[in-house]
Amino acid sequence: MEINLRSAAQADVQQIAKIHVNSWKAAFDGLMPDAYINGYTISSRIDEWQSTMSTNAEKVVVAECGDEVVGFMSYHIHPENAETLELSKLYLCPHVYGQGLGSKFLNYLEAESQAQGIEMIRLYVLDTNDAAIQFYSKHGFEFSDGYISEEFEGTTIIDLLMTKRVKA
Repeated sequence: MEINLRSAAQADVQQIAKIHVNSWKAAFDGLMPDAYINGYTISSRIDEWQSTMSTNAEKVVVAECGDEVVGFMSYHIHPENAETLELSKLYLCPHVYGQGLGSKFLNYLEAESQAQGIEMIRLYVLDTNDAAIQFYSKHGFEFSDGYISEEFEGTTIIDLLMTKRVKA
């Protein structure tokens, strides 16, 4: 399976939205309330990604296998620190889990960071998502001081900050 990474185009929005919803359901099933997970629909994600890409709010990169988009990530320079890049999203089609694509995305991100003189990559990960925490830890990310929390129907959803220093 040959997979190529490339910058996303507006024509990719539908596939990105579909991956976002399907991966979100697969990754967070049992980790967050069902109503929260199901609150994100393909149409709402299409709107989100059209806006993100049309405003260049984030750089979006897709993974393509043949003519099918099988994953994506988005990132931006941190607004308060130009030497920090923040990974916002990294989602894959569930049928490509475990095939090294997530690592390929992180390697791409690190190479981009080095090329731009970025010193640190940061991201937030759901505190109960052990698979994602292990994945990011395996790639050199460590927990840092910081978190984001949100209340949903009596449940507190907590995302923990992880960071990685980029080697020059």
